[in-house]
Amino acid sequence: MARAVDSEYDVNRTDTVPETARVRHIDELDESAQEYLFTVAEGASPRDPSNLSGLNEGDVVVFTEYYHIK
Repeated sequence: MARAVDSEYDVNRTDTVPETARVRHIDELDESAQEYLFTVAEGASPRDPSNLSGLNEGDVVVFTEYYHIK
């Protein structure tokens, strides 16, 4: 997934989960956080996830694959 030109955040598929990461399942997230991940998974540039309830930098989210928020 691409990094937004003016963003410091990445959302990437991953096969590994860092020991310090909080793992969230997609159904644990509110609708805005789910929509954010679906949009980024389809190729949109990520924006700052810190304004999304239940989603923080460093989290790993599980749905069809693992996605690491960095």
